Amino acid sequence: MSDDARGPIQATRTFPGTAESCGQARSWIRSLILPYPEIRDSAELVISELFTNAIRHTASGDPGGTVRVTVRTEGDPPSLLRLEVTDEGRRNHVPRQVSRAMLPPEDAQSGRGLFITSVVSYAWGCFPADGDGPRPAEPVREHRDGAMTTWVEFALRQEMEMAGSP
Repeated sequence: MSDDARGPIQATRTFPGTAESCGQARSWIRSLILPYPEIRDSAELVISELFTNAIRHTASGDPGGTVRVTVRTEGDPPSLLRLEVTDEGRRNHVPRQVSRAMLPPEDAQSGRGLFITSVVSYAWGCFPADGDGPRPAEPVREHRDGAMTTWVEFALRQEMEMAGSP
């Protein structure tokens, strides 16, 4: 497929904050980015990690919680693919934490998601969901304290290097 045949993508979907929905989010992303096979596996891996973080560490995983996922390309022709995962904020009993991409100890059973994200993506970061970041494309229920959007970008052109590249 030529780069000219790759059209723009702009889509947002809200999923129930359940483990089963993680697979649905992964399949949805895969269906949207079929024209971009060079980043498809990495994007699926990252959406799984970020969705899992949202339901494990925020109120999105509470009964009735949701996770909003946005995927869009940027540029004409597209040069970046951006994924965003917006959670519903921290649980009341969980202290506020800073997201860091650190490799955990070898014997750790979890905690590699953001590290993996930083290695396979062009760039990543997060911002308060009600702050200076992009506005949602669809209505969502009111966010709890500390709702965050975590974003990840993938280069769609070979001349753009990945963040983990030498």
